[in-house]
Amino acid sequence: MRLFNTKSSPMIPLIVAGLVILVGCKDGSKSGTAEIIISDTDRFVSIPGEWLGPLGTFRNGNSAENDWNQDWAIKEPQLLWKQELGLGAAGVSCFKGMVYCVGNKENKEIVQCLNSNSGEVIWQYSYPCSIDKRMFEGGSASTPVIDKSRNALYVLSHEGELRALSISDGKELWKVSYVTKLKGSRPNYGYSSSPLVHRDVLITVPGGKDGAVVALDPETGEKKWSSGKDGPGYSSPIQINDTGSSNVMVFNSYGLSVFDTNLGQELARARWETDYKINASLPLYIGGHIFVCSGYGKGGGMFRFAANELNLIYETKEAVCQFQSPIESGGFAYMVIGDNSTRAKLACMRLDTGGILWTEPLAGNRGNVIVADNKLIVVSERGEVVLCDASDEGFNGRGRFQAVGGRCWAPPAFADSKLYIRNNKGRLVCYDVRK
Repeated sequence: MRLFNTKSSPMIPLIVAGLVILVGCKDGSKSGTAEIIISDTDRFVSIPGEWLGPLGTFRNGNSAENDWNQDWAIKEPQLLWKQELGLGAAGVSCFKGMVYCVGNKENKEIVQCLNSNSGEVIWQYSYPCSIDKRMFEGGSASTPVIDKSRNALYVLSHEGELRALSISDGKELWKVSYVTKLKGSRPNYGYSSSPLVHRDVLITVPGGKDGAVVALDPETGEKKWSSGKDGPGYSSPIQINDTGSSNVMVFNSYGLSVFDTNLGQELARARWETDYKINASLPLYIGGHIFVCSGYGKGGGMFRFAANELNLIYETKEAVCQFQSPIESGGFAYMVIGDNSTRAKLACMRLDTGGILWTEPLAGNRGNVIVADNKLIVVSERGEVVLCDASDEGFNGRGRFQAVGGRCWAPPAFADSKLYIRNNKGRLVCYDVRK
């Protein structure tokens, strides 16, 4: 069964059901059916060789890489190199054969540019920043962001210092404090949101009464506009992946908001309340709808975004994701369900109703998933990597291996048929998955 057929006319509903009257479930949440219409023009994927930020260029975990080994039972990926970055849960970014990463050593944050073939350090830049364990190993939790058009790398510390560095040599171009300059409110576990390059602005989420969202000039770091008053969450802003859209999604302590970057203002907001006001996963936009999910027993919910309004269609208590993000492939959502009190399992979910079609147990309580060429690459919290089909018909494994020890919270990166995985203690491993 496929919920979506991207070759069909966009005028024909691809989920055969209209929006139904919302009714109460046994647990008090809402149930309904979402009518989601997508077409080929709505497909946004990271091009081969690029992974420009958290969960890739478009922050949806989808890669266009296809010339790679897709059966690990026959040929297990080989370790190409490893590097010790320092403490942290930040992912890595890739561009033109280089890997950009950050870690903390002895209360100094170290940003590095590595050669993707050898792991050799091309340049590094450091600055003072406390480790601050924050109920995990500590260090940075914000993935560096590559700005191709400006030859810049944006790096945010958990203390709230945002820096623009030259991707060529690591030279600092400008620096802005979320707390002092932008009057932001640092969340309890520190800033973990990665800024978003969107058209001619850099979208940041310092939070606070002077601007939940602040747009900066990418060239100078100067403020261009600010909007909203909500406190920050731990998620990153994401562009709404519709052709020509100027809207971005923000998942913060209040809930879900949509901002128009042309107007510099909030268009819509919807409450999504969790324990400790923690929303940390990245929202998933698909065909006029936005799916969000959280941990702490909250689960997930699907909103319809139309006419500058967010309307809740359904909720599901099963999609409990503490900070790991759902991705879409073939018209279904895939995610690693789990949080502090829930054991991890890979799940396939119907996007129209929120129904879970199948699950597969994983080690630990959390994990992350990305997709390339209809295959899921899943990294468990304990550093095991699983390859399987992106299929609604059930789990079909194509191999697994132990990539790295320790606790792994950062999502993997995938570029040039190389798979990058790091643990919280700072070990980054690069595996060769070429054919």
